[in-house]
Amino acid sequence: MNSQAVLILGNHANRDLAQAVTSAGFVPQVWGSMRHSLDKIVRERFAAVVIDRKFTRADVLEFILNIRDIDKTIPVVVVGPGKDESIERKIVDQDHTVVLAEVERTETLAQELAEALGMNKKEDVQENPKEVTQEPS
Repeated sequence: MNSQAVLILGNHANRDLAQAVTSAGFVPQVWGSMRHSLDKIVRERFAAVVIDRKFTRADVLEFILNIRDIDKTIPVVVVGPGKDESIERKIVDQDHTVVLAEVERTETLAQELAEALGMNKKEDVQENPKEVTQEPS
């Protein structure tokens, strides 16, 4: 992957998730709108997409299917528990998609994100924070 940017569909109020993405060695770009996020994915190359269920009202399955129409291989990481078991199975069945259970500590989330993105060697995880890009107001 050429890009080190990770698009986060969620809310910039969740600094823990942005920090976890940074700790995994990526530059987070937080967007609150599914439509704006899809526009960004069309125009820019991202290393991955992270969906924060805690801070979005978007239909996660619909969002993933729309992402797959744009890019069939971009990794998608869904953070947080689902409410509907049948939809959850459909999400898990998507190629290049990982669902992470809610974790309490930012360090644990960073490690799980790094593993989900295929960077499970400790030396690959950077410790220097990078700037968080947020959606314009």
